[in-house]
Amino acid sequence: MSEEVEVPEGQTVAAGIPVPPEAPIPSEPMEHPVVRSEGPFVNVTPDAAHVLVETLFAGSHQAIPRVQYAVAYKIAEGRSGGDIIDVFHYDNDSVSIAIADIAGKGTQAAVHAAMIKYALRAFASNGMVPENAVRGLDRLYLENNAFEGTPNSFASLFFGVVDSTRRFLHYTNAGHEPVLLVQPDGSSCVLAPTAPIVGVFESQQSIFKQALANIDEHTLLVATTDGVTEARNESGEQFGMERLIDVAATHRTEGEGAIAKGVLAAVEAFSSGKKRDDIAILAMRFF
Repeated sequence: MSEEVEVPEGQTVAAGIPVPPEAPIPSEPMEHPVVRSEGPFVNVTPDAAHVLVETLFAGSHQAIPRVQYAVAYKIAEGRSGGDIIDVFHYDNDSVSIAIADIAGKGTQAAVHAAMIKYALRAFASNGMVPENAVRGLDRLYLENNAFEGTPNSFASLFFGVVDSTRRFLHYTNAGHEPVLLVQPDGSSCVLAPTAPIVGVFESQQSIFKQALANIDEHTLLVATTDGVTEARNESGEQFGMERLIDVAATHRTEGEGAIAKGVLAAVEAFSSGKKRDDIAILAMRFF
């Protein structure tokens, strides 16, 4: 039984811990405890936001056993966007893959991208499988939107974890573009959505599901944001999934960097260089 703590008059207790006498106790609640600026954050320029996104993006210089990957990224209109790619190697030798497209642009989208990146890392590091990690992220996203007053923010994302043998990929695709797996012989399959987008469905977390994909040696994974598949040509036709499959299969024998650049070049040629949305591309091969 815990010992009862006698609290002198004028003091309060939080979680059983007496507050010291010198702690200030406001006599009246503050009417305006937080002051928000009307315009952009002070000293946060578009260039600074751009650097923030570059810092958040996966770098292909990290050595991961039996995995090679490269990333290509293109901002549409000179402002930092809401596309993010993250690759992370855990101490149990598993590898996570995250690619997300956050609604909006600028610093706020970059902040939400950071939340997604590090929340998914933390959830998976604590043993959560992809569907539970994405459920946890959805709960966090909704609470963050309510607290920060950003009700229109949401995100599509793909989150997968490759086991230490590099032969199994458990993944949740939350309303994101299908991820492509290309075999050495050129055959392919797409990892379609298994869940809704994040940050919208407050009472339907049971519909967040995961799936399993087998990975053969030298399998190529290509993941993009919708800036690739929804790029349009002069006639208004979209680049589409079929063209992405064809480009990935054509370049499959090349290095991962060349594959990512090849997809980007094909999209830019198709759309005559007009980029109306950010483009993010991940090319990853397993050994």
